[in-house]
Amino acid sequence: MKKYAILSMAAAAAMIASVSTASAQKTFTWGPKAGMTVSNMSHTDMNAKVGFTAGIFTEYRVDWFGLSGEVLYSRQGVTNKETIDGTKIKTRLKSDYLNVPVLANFYVTQNLALKTGVQAGFCLGASSITKIDGTKTKDGVKNAFHTAEVAIPVGISYDFGPIVLDARYNFGVSHALKAGNSRNNVFQLTAGVRF
Repeated sequence: MKKYAILSMAAAAAMIASVSTASAQKTFTWGPKAGMTVSNMSHTDMNAKVGFTAGIFTEYRVDWFGLSGEVLYSRQGVTNKETIDGTKIKTRLKSDYLNVPVLANFYVTQNLALKTGVQAGFCLGASSITKIDGTKTKDGVKNAFHTAEVAIPVGISYDFGPIVLDARYNFGVSHALKAGNSRNNVFQLTAGVRF
């Protein structure tokens, strides 16, 4: 009798272990993604600028939790228009970044995830473009930017089969410019394909 009880307990333990292993859906996915950005810089009187972003993402998911990493090119910047004594002046500040976010993804449903994490951004280049009454001048201003910066991304994503729609806001933590307290704050909307 004791032998049967031990065998029954061992069989039950094996069944529980197999069920828990089967229910823990472990998946690794990756894919390309691209979309638009709307960026601004804090502590300036400039306006938001529309840009674009593109790159690749990876995710390792276990049930309701996923950990993802991305490598993204991102065009950011600010713009301004004004008229001084009848002279129209348009100024654009363009900055190119390589952004590397690492995100924790919390799946509230099978397809809907809330996400947050940390992002390192590396300035690849920057230019200032000024247009005064049709005359355009362009200057490289990368030296005015810090080489690296840190942001906190917060967002949401939804999977439509292999298509992933992602919306997030990147809150700048460190200063973007060497002078002043300006930080990059960027909203981005992307679509990706998951493999």
